[in-house]
Amino acid sequence: MPAARRRPTPSSRPVGVDRSRAHVLVLPDGADVEDVERLVRQREPAVAADPGRGLRIGRHTRLIGPFAADDVLAVGAHGDWALAWVLDCPAERGDPPLPGVTDPDGLYRAFPHGLPVRAEGRAVGLLVALARRLRGAVRVAGSGLLLRPDPGVAVDVVVHAAHRVDRDTLRAALVAAGVPATEPDPGAPWAGAPPDLVEHPPDEAVAALPIEERAALHARADRLDAEVLAAEQAARIGADGVPGTGDAAPYALVVDLARSADDVDSGIVEVLVHPAEDLPPVVAGHPWAARATTYEVRWAPEDPAVAALEAPGGALVAARRRAAVVVRTAARVVTEAAEGVPVDADGFLLDRYSL
Repeated sequence: MPAARRRPTPSSRPVGVDRSRAHVLVLPDGADVEDVERLVRQREPAVAADPGRGLRIGRHTRLIGPFAADDVLAVGAHGDWALAWVLDCPAERGDPPLPGVTDPDGLYRAFPHGLPVRAEGRAVGLLVALARRLRGAVRVAGSGLLLRPDPGVAVDVVVHAAHRVDRDTLRAALVAAGVPATEPDPGAPWAGAPPDLVEHPPDEAVAALPIEERAALHARADRLDAEVLAAEQAARIGADGVPGTGDAAPYALVVDLARSADDVDSGIVEVLVHPAEDLPPVVAGHPWAARATTYEVRWAPEDPAVAALEAPGGALVAARRRAAVVVRTAARVVTEAAEGVPVDADGFLLDRYSL
């Protein structure tokens, strides 16, 4: 029998915080109060409970609540929202977003005169992530805009594990689960720019050189590019010369969505395997963290610019939904094969049995 949902106890309105100048997290009726603190601690392990003053998530940042939504939002604005948490944080703004550019969560629209940065940027990002995970919304200070982050945007899953599964074993497990994974092309040696590439006008210093010296200069540049690319390729190759077969060599498996699904979907799902770097706080405390392997299961749409729009259109949303099924299936296989810990795109733990 599922545990009963905690209801907020009757409380007074936030004291010492100007509601009209504060960002507010709102959640629907039936939300679990304990989920908020649990998820905050996954992103901010050093968070401290400040009795009567909420959760301190930074030197000057507190998340205060829960309150009844109609005690915090303007009269008549609470709609379906039942609970509210108020963010007490100084405003820190950076540059405004580029004109005409949008982002999936609507932050560019909500902060047209300057995006939140530093402590406020981190705190607003946390509120957006909480709203996405708990199907809530964020009321933005000042403008009063209500942002409802789309849970469907968070397609990618990253699995961190103590065990490294070799390429062929993981590929076989994916295929057995109905994910027809294939290895990507390891790449061809760089042969210089294609001859039909339109050249940019050379700068004045280069243009003044004799044609023989310019040709020699471009040849040296091409050799340098080839050396750099060859070094990068060597780093991806195992000791036996086969991509991904060294003891800790990175490798990747790719699913072509259009070919595997036999429909018009475009883009790919990648499983990128490499030694762990910059582990999220929720994983960094594990005893095996220092030797962890990371498995990134990511969707790469054919047109990333469209996927980054706040309103990308029905075709992209449908493709994203189908890609999410492949990502979740692959992440489940990886989690089981590597005995790993799956984390969503916002850095929150996922239940391995719900993938």
